[in-house]
Amino acid sequence: MKTIIVCTDFSEEAENAVHYAASMAKENTYKIILFNLQTVSIHALNAQASADFFYTQTLKNQKKLEDKAMELKRLYSIEAGYHLASGNFIEELENCIQVKGCGFLVMGMAEKTLEQKLLGNHVTRAIHRIKKPILIVPSNIEYTGIRKILFAYDTHRSMTWSAMNDIYYFINEFNAEIEVFNVSESLEDFTEVIHDVVLNSGYDLDDIKYSFKMIQSIEVIKAIEEEIKITSPDLLTMVPYKYNLVESLFHRSKTAIMAYRNKVPLLSIPLNID
Repeated sequence: MKTIIVCTDFSEEAENAVHYAASMAKENTYKIILFNLQTVSIHALNAQASADFFYTQTLKNQKKLEDKAMELKRLYSIEAGYHLASGNFIEELENCIQVKGCGFLVMGMAEKTLEQKLLGNHVTRAIHRIKKPILIVPSNIEYTGIRKILFAYDTHRSMTWSAMNDIYYFINEFNAEIEVFNVSESLEDFTEVIHDVVLNSGYDLDDIKYSFKMIQSIEVIKAIEEEIKITSPDLLTMVPYKYNLVESLFHRSKTAIMAYRNKVPLLSIPLNID
């Protein structure tokens, strides 16, 4: 049985993601692990709260997670557990992945706020740090199945064997059709895409319903948003490219931008180096 980790802080968007994941788990016989990172308010730290206070808070958070896991078992007839942690979010999430094992993660995403714009958030950090696929669910999106996947990218550098393996897993798992949508600034880039060895070899495409679409544009995000309106996919898939220090001064992560702006669930595939 595949295990999926669902991050929750019990906010509205996190609760929506939990129920989205639970519906998916019921359909595909997954086990859910609820991951929660408990935090201590600055007021408690300033007041130098006692060890008993922190222990009591831990018990409360543990009970909250336990109740939520029991609720999911009752409502969806699935296996559910939890993992309570404290400390650095990325480090503790990686530890949870190692201890529990998981196929992918699910996280909720609220509309972008000024604070997120300035500091980023757990979702955007996880996209670039966690070496597992992350399914990012916008607020108020309900799970209705995954039948059509839009795989959008603007550079063939996003193609690695591990990334393609993850994408093909989701295609086969949900028996979905996929549109490979490439946006390039120059026509010369299309030649590289067409002859991309990683994309076009090593897989039996006869059993997959797929299509390719390539357009020339310098406005990658706008082009992807327009294609979403045209095709109405159940899932948008992207592979975040990791820029070096110099490149990062001139480029913003398109995957992170789409995570904020997207109106359909976004599957971020890690660019593991093969």
